[in-house]
Amino acid sequence: MLVAVASVKGAPGVTRLAMTLTALWPHGVSATLVEADAAGGTLAGRFGLASSPSLTTLAAAMFPLAQDVRIGEHTQQLPSGLPVVVAPADPASVRATVADLAAAGGLLEQVSADLETAVILDCGRLDVRRLSRAVSIADEVLLVVRPVPEEIGLLDVAIKSLQTAGSRVRLVLRGAGYTAGEMSRTLGVEVAGILPEAPETGLLARSRRNAYARSVQRIALCIGRARPSAAPAAVSEAVA
Repeated sequence: MLVAVASVKGAPGVTRLAMTLTALWPHGVSATLVEADAAGGTLAGRFGLASSPSLTTLAAAMFPLAQDVRIGEHTQQLPSGLPVVVAPADPASVRATVADLAAAGGLLEQVSADLETAVILDCGRLDVRRLSRAVSIADEVLLVVRPVPEEIGLLDVAIKSLQTAGSRVRLVLRGAGYTAGEMSRTLGVEVAGILPEAPETGLLARSRRNAYARSVQRIALCIGRARPSAAPAAVSEAVA
């Protein structure tokens, strides 16, 4: 299964959602986080990981036969143990590499058809004028949005572009504003979940992280194909 996580404006927490969704993916299906942000990768620098293996080595391994590629051979581990395929910091390299991975008959198409694997793509902010094929072939596209008036127009354009490409689009709301029902009725798509604001400091930081994790777990169970008995008990520690 291939799930793309993206936004259309600002920085509403796409990477955090992608990481948490990977950590909480329902039991029985292995999940891997793949950086596919056209603005360039950030996780290697943020967590002090090596430049290789990476998205680049994964794409190179597809030749001559994409069928022989194992994503796990190109992952590194975040401090929490989460498997991730990191992307280079250079935007042009990321765009070219993701295009190779998303080519017809390529690795991402195979992942989409594999019920025993889940790949979560951190796509960052979308360019609706030039949609990545990786987003177009995803089984699910989760758009992280702030439910405020200034995002509605951009969202409408993005949703129509994605639907024209054949994508199944759902919204993940972050912060206060319009209700889930109002957003769904206005834009004509389902709201997969609502993320609470979760400050990292203060007396209630741990409980707020737990609330965030529970919200993401519900999203994972909503879109996942595995049985719902899933999430690890200490989930907030895995993604904090």
